[in-house]
Amino acid sequence: MEQNQRRFARKAIHLDFRGESAEGIGQLLFEGADLSAGGTFFKSDLLLEQGEQLALEFRLPSLSKVIRAQARVAWVRRFPKTDQLPGMGIEFSAIADEDRTVIAQYLDSFKG
Repeated sequence: MEQNQRRFARKAIHLDFRGESAEGIGQLLFEGADLSAGGTFFKSDLLLEQGEQLALEFRLPSLSKVIRAQARVAWVRRFPKTDQLPGMGIEFSAIADEDRTVIAQYLDSFKG
């Protein structure tokens, strides 16, 4: 996905995400390589299918609040080029307005 197609600015940041299927089955850990108020990129060799639904939770560094979001796999990079990471683009499909605001404010202040 090209940068100009995104609704929210992204910043490179390492975050750990806990995820489970939308049905609450199983639990997976993902490493986020970037973040925006609208989604994240999971650096991962374990690739889900485009359109799969997930329930996610994560914490921003220095904040104790757990952020929860319903999400979907927006796109999958199965065969990365030399300068790319394998992984998945994740879109937050449902997230509390307060949590989206917390993310946006954190990223505005983030100097990473």
